[in-house]
Amino acid sequence: MDVEVVFRLLVAAFCVVAPSVLFVGLVRGLDKLRDDRLVEQVLERMDDDDATAPTYRRAPFTAAVSDGGRTAETAGCDVCGASNPPYASYCGACLSALDGDSRAPK
Repeated sequence: MDVEVVFRLLVAAFCVVAPSVLFVGLVRGLDKLRDDRLVEQVLERMDDDDATAPTYRRAPFTAAVSDGGRTAETAGCDVCGASNPPYASYCGACLSALDGDSRAPK
């Protein structure tokens, strides 16, 4: 065989095998890091801190101020009737131009 062909085959074999070998090495290295003694000590210390620390519970969401029955200000499209924000110049649904009269709050 020609030296160039052998070299190309070796490069192709390396390109096929190397990513798999590197991935397996990465996974095994991460497993070893996860099972390290230092990590176990830190996790145990965190568990101890959680047991002695006070637990704060969040209150369910309640509105601080009522909206006073206000409705959202929207601009209606004359062509399709879709509601658009008051600052819009074009309809978001049909892309027709919104004139000044249709942008009045409803």
